[in-house]
Amino acid sequence: MAAASVTMAALTSIGAVGVPEIDNARTPRLSTPAFLPSIQFRSGPFISEFFGASWKAQSLTRVAFAQASVSRSIATMAAKASVGLENEVLEPVTGIKFLRNTIAPGASKELVLAGAGVREKKIAFLKVKVYAVGLYVEPSVASSLEAWKAKTASELEKDEGFCKALIGAPIEKSLRIVLARDIEGAQFWGALDEALAPRLRAAGAGAAGEKALAAFGDVFKGRPLKERTVIFLTWTQPSTLDISISEEGASPSASDASIESEALLFCLFDVYLGKEPVSPTTKAAVIKGIF
Repeated sequence: MAAASVTMAALTSIGAVGVPEIDNARTPRLSTPAFLPSIQFRSGPFISEFFGASWKAQSLTRVAFAQASVSRSIATMAAKASVGLENEVLEPVTGIKFLRNTIAPGASKELVLAGAGVREKKIAFLKVKVYAVGLYVEPSVASSLEAWKAKTASELEKDEGFCKALIGAPIEKSLRIVLARDIEGAQFWGALDEALAPRLRAAGAGAAGEKALAAFGDVFKGRPLKERTVIFLTWTQPSTLDISISEEGASPSASDASIESEALLFCLFDVYLGKEPVSPTTKAAVIKGIF
């Protein structure tokens, strides 16, 4: 009210100076305009109802838009992550990823991932991660194994008949190996030869088996293998082993060598899927994923 009084005084003063004096005797004195008492002065800045409502509406709109943008961004990120997860399988020990589908060099059709695990080497008291390995097969492999479909994964791991049927199934299949460390080709081959040679002897492969084994080793001897080198060992029906090597994580596009030996192929896949696999985690993952 004090502010209102000051304002009214100011208005009276303006009237006295800027307007000719009015004869009060002849002309009725005008009353204070009716709208002036409705004016309310506030001690601080304020926003009118209209502009306040408008400002609130704009603020809410901006918040809603921002929330929608964030929601869309999160949804997009989730969708991308989902696509990545759907198309790849992570081998947890090495952190190496495997595509669910691949075309291995030498194969005539696309193969699907049955499972992947890690190959570790015990040095003194330590287990060293050497590489991750995954098995790719034709989707029709399950039809060759119908007799075992009712068994559990733990039962199948101990079932030699099942493992032999899986290895010998008349389909294309491929082992994809990705190195987890730098290693010399001779070292890589030495460990593989250590597991392969006694299997070939037990299978009675004879001189032909030894010759095939030597040709296999020649592909790796004298060749340095860097971390993330990719090696495909593909069984092309009926009896061809296609070997492909590519550096720095790239998938090979062509075979580096081909060897004809069904005995070598069976023993090679037995190294990973047979009675005493060099990578138990790979065998377990394959059996769980095969059906």
